[in-house]
Amino acid sequence: MLGIKIPLRKTTILPVLSFTLSSYFLINFIFYLQYADYTGLVEFLLIGAPFIGRAITPITYPFLMTKMDIERIAYLSLGNMAILDIVEFFMTSNTLVLIPLRVATGILFGLATSAAVELATQSRSKIIVGMTMGGWALGWILAALISFLVGKMILIASSFSLVFFFLIKRSNTDKRLFSYPGNIGIAFSWKALLIFLLGFEPAYILQLTPSLLGESNAIEETIIAYSISFIAYIILPAIRNIRITSLLSSLIIGILGFASFITLKVWILIPFTVLGLGLNSLLPIIIRSMKVEVTKIGPSMNLASLSGFLIPSLVGIGDIEINSAILTLISSISLGAIIYKNLKITT
Repeated sequence: MLGIKIPLRKTTILPVLSFTLSSYFLINFIFYLQYADYTGLVEFLLIGAPFIGRAITPITYPFLMTKMDIERIAYLSLGNMAILDIVEFFMTSNTLVLIPLRVATGILFGLATSAAVELATQSRSKIIVGMTMGGWALGWILAALISFLVGKMILIASSFSLVFFFLIKRSNTDKRLFSYPGNIGIAFSWKALLIFLLGFEPAYILQLTPSLLGESNAIEETIIAYSISFIAYIILPAIRNIRITSLLSSLIIGILGFASFITLKVWILIPFTVLGLGLNSLLPIIIRSMKVEVTKIGPSMNLASLSGFLIPSLVGIGDIEINSAILTLISSISLGAIIYKNLKITT
């Protein structure tokens, strides 16, 4: 598969665009919540529900890959996420309907990002992989910007992405390049799953910072850190020795993360956020270096998203600051140990 030439736009523009817009669709509801009047429990369910949807990607993604090409999956996912946003806007008073809609958003996010990661990996460019994973930061920035411009109409603003339905007919990637022959299986790797679980911990623990820092400090930290982090998504994969880069990044993230949650100082949280998110750009490269099939990387990434639902809940049992600090330190050390053991010195 890796020896097949694929059009440049399909392995560069499409994966970055797919990861960015799908991240925007996943996140924009968080910005909409400030205009709604939900209880704390309902808000938690609405924010966490998509992570449950993402977790079934290892089943849905290989099934769809037997039916259509990878480009069509990306376009369909983005177009349908736009429709769900519009429906959610008119159903905000009915939480019993909203929760399954949010789960469906997570399923589509999983499909779009799995397709994006697989296409980016096919490009064989570490920079493209980094920029694709950087779509998470770009999605946050886009959601914040559109929220600032249109306020509570942010969900309606998603209608601009309905254009992806018109692109479906133009999809002409050879289905045989990416489809799963034979029986449909569950597409994930235990090795990749473990790497993503540990590597994504900083990104998911950062969901707690708005409540810990307060609104004004959280907005300042988010805008600065997420903007800089996209640069880290590009720079880190560009460094030649991925093994050394990953080991050093993991160590620094562990130290900064521990200090961030113990002190709750914005000037410490910013570099922790930048590196903690930037490290995500290295995870698919690390996993590919461990000889994991590219078709299993995206689904494994989305299965690991269950921790995005569980981590905020678990650290909330007891002292949130201390639990967050310890969990971040342990996760970073564990990730570094796995990288040290499994990657060659020259990698």
